[in-house]
Amino acid sequence: MKMKYKIALGIIGILIIGHVYLGYSYSLWIRNFEGTETNTVKTGCFTIEFEEVSKSIHLKNTYPISDEQALAKVKPYQINVTNTCDTTDAGYSITLNTATIESKIADEKVKVAIGLNHQKPVSGTLLNKMEENLEVANIDIGKPLLKSYIINTGFIPKGQSQSFEIYLWIDENAGNEVMNQVFEAGIVVTTYSTKMVTMEEEIQNGDLTNGEGVIEQVSTNETDPSEFRYIGANPDNYLSLNNELWRIIGLVNTPNGSRVKIIRNNPLRDLIPMSASSSNNWLSSDIESYYKNSYLPSFDTASQNMLEIATWNLGSSANYSDNETGNPSAWITYEKSVQVMDGNPATYEGKLGLMSPSDYGYATSGGTTTNRETCVSTSLTEIGNYSDCINNNWLYIPDKAQWLMIPSLSDAQNYFTINASGSIGEQKSNVSVSDRPTAYLKNGLIIKGGNGTIGNPYKLN
Repeated sequence: MKMKYKIALGIIGILIIGHVYLGYSYSLWIRNFEGTETNTVKTGCFTIEFEEVSKSIHLKNTYPISDEQALAKVKPYQINVTNTCDTTDAGYSITLNTATIESKIADEKVKVAIGLNHQKPVSGTLLNKMEENLEVANIDIGKPLLKSYIINTGFIPKGQSQSFEIYLWIDENAGNEVMNQVFEAGIVVTTYSTKMVTMEEEIQNGDLTNGEGVIEQVSTNETDPSEFRYIGANPDNYLSLNNELWRIIGLVNTPNGSRVKIIRNNPLRDLIPMSASSSNNWLSSDIESYYKNSYLPSFDTASQNMLEIATWNLGSSANYSDNETGNPSAWITYEKSVQVMDGNPATYEGKLGLMSPSDYGYATSGGTTTNRETCVSTSLTEIGNYSDCINNNWLYIPDKAQWLMIPSLSDAQNYFTINASGSIGEQKSNVSVSDRPTAYLKNGLIIKGGNGTIGNPYKLN
């Protein structure tokens, strides 16, 4: 996204400086050193007013406690932010900024939660698991800044208000190592004039080109909306999710409607079998189990909430060897079909999966010798024979095979893979191949920063 419309106003104010001391009796308190009460900042029509409703966060005579206990006992620090302008939306970012001090309580021992508009949160997040804020040039908390964490971002439409209730406590798993230690931090609110843009809008309004970037691709089903795919050797389609680098496949049609489909930039594991068993049923695969039970639970709460519980197509074909029956357009039809091995499902409901053959085929831009039109008309079993097609396909990883989500229709032990040479083919499920988690984003997620480059990936609210 080209953030041309963003007008940064800098720091509005340091709303709270907190000081926590944990003694032998686990006595804990947070004290407000600097209050601002009601403040107004105005630039042209853009006007923001914020107000401290409570003066500080107080935790007295307490000790490390569970999330449930903390959210029941802790009195939050509350602020209200009002966008008083009638023509311009306001973006905001709330950061918690830790100070460099002696005998500091480690960030992984401190939990934070934030409630919006008086809706109490249900759990907290360890501070060191929050997204780190790297834009710290204008942050001043009166002491040397150690780290800045983004605890909330969003947008306030013109003429509307938002309230924030910030909770802070010591995690229940903390032990004697935090006794006689100190925690100091400042809460900072930054606001800016902005136009709210969703990820879907950014993709649809991108450069439609036959080179690097986004290209429109008409669906094989005339009743479906057009799809948009990122193509080329290295398009600007990078996305930050769960403090990991992901990339955007495009805006694709699913049984749930048009959704933004994303894939992890690098394989999660370089060599892993799809399943140690001989079955190619996705529901019983080791990768599906690992994603659902281990990898996804490791995501922070905000990232988990961005992912859609989507319907994934698992249709397949045994007739994919020639150009007419094996090109990406043909594969879209196969994937949406109910052609599966007996006992296998035709769809899967979940947040994480793998890319499909059509995802891979449509990501190429082609080159000067073999253009995109020829590449997407070629069977994916032969695509590796054309260097222009695979070297200008950002989903191809040279000399590294990758699992695809589609099971074979002709052999109950096989799944499809992208092989190391860039073509697709069938592979036994117990063979070790690289896996790249793939997901669908929920509709309507707002871009809060970034322009899609690897150095400045999109960040979503």
